[in-house]
Amino acid sequence: MLCSPISYFDRQWQGTGASMTAAESVALHGKLWLNEDDTRTYLAGTSDYGGVADFPQTTAVLVRNTAQAALRGFGTWWMDLPGKGWFDDARLWDEHRRLAPLDAAMLERSAPFQPKIALILGEESMIHLAGGSSPMARPLVYEARAAFGRSGAPYGQYMLRDAIGGNVPAKLQVFLAAWSLTPDERRQLRENRPAGTTRLWCYAPGYLLADRADVGAMSEVSGFEHRLLELNSAVATPTPAGKALGLESPWGQAAQIRPLFTVVPAEGDQILATYSDGSPAVVVRTSRVGTDVFTGVPAWTSQVARALAKVTGVHLYTTVDANVWAAEGYLSIHTMSDGPLRLNTGSADPVEDAFADVRLGNGPDIALDTKAGETHVLKIARTVRLQRRRELQLRQ
Repeated sequence: MLCSPISYFDRQWQGTGASMTAAESVALHGKLWLNEDDTRTYLAGTSDYGGVADFPQTTAVLVRNTAQAALRGFGTWWMDLPGKGWFDDARLWDEHRRLAPLDAAMLERSAPFQPKIALILGEESMIHLAGGSSPMARPLVYEARAAFGRSGAPYGQYMLRDAIGGNVPAKLQVFLAAWSLTPDERRQLRENRPAGTTRLWCYAPGYLLADRADVGAMSEVSGFEHRLLELNSAVATPTPAGKALGLESPWGQAAQIRPLFTVVPAEGDQILATYSDGSPAVVVRTSRVGTDVFTGVPAWTSQVARALAKVTGVHLYTTVDANVWAAEGYLSIHTMSDGPLRLNTGSADPVEDAFADVRLGNGPDIALDTKAGETHVLKIARTVRLQRRRELQLRQ
């Protein structure tokens, strides 16, 4: 078992409560990831580290975090870090007991959590970050969890070595940090590509070799022909093709990022965004081996994450900002704005409140009457019936 606190970034009310590490890779190797949920409840009396203001905010955050842990196959504990009574309210423990049926259902799950989006991180690449790299690396790597956590689709967090070995089944594979790769790793990436995947190459894939930095070496990883740029800004502006996918606003660092990269587009490439000089910033290419995307902008927004999910055909449960986790016919949704929130459950089966046994309608289209900062846990009734049938068969 491996453990850390929930990320101290984006853990607030109307946040996502992300994991600090490549937790899905932990599970791939037969270990349990455990989230230490040291939420600063309303009893903590602080806004530091995502502290919440009142009882409703506290329960929304705790249910969000605990449901995420259950659906992703984590363990979790609620921790009063300084032992000062952060959880000294019996109503909070009523919420804990209310979540027990979800835990029980996930203990009988038929398969590990395998989301369609994978955020992939290379340890060796992170070691090569120099002092002063935070303006590039933090928005690209650290803050990606906030953007994808609001995309409307679940994601997982994996180590590069698992992707290189072909052990990450996600449809959209986001290589956040893969700028330092050995010749053998480059070969394995080519040979172990799962069928039907889209690979999203971020910023500088394959740029660093053992003895030098080489723009030309990036092409053997991404398949694109890359070149260096010298610009005063790394901001990208959506093209008409990007706008058609939901990219409404420019994004990126309004400061010089060095090095900065673009690609030489080939016939048939789709350019979704450009830099200030017109050079391609986000490019999509489809070939016989699959779809590859290059994004040179070392930053994210939820719109960018959603647009790239659409390129890949990843199912979006909602097209507005919301933190969504899904597994075994259960959905957890933490809202970021007032409703109604329209959901696409992906099937025509009945949808119920997971705790109240209240029927909300039939999928795939469901409208929830919500307000910002609420957490809703839903279940697909057909899936629940199948689980109960399996339980009866096991008892017999």
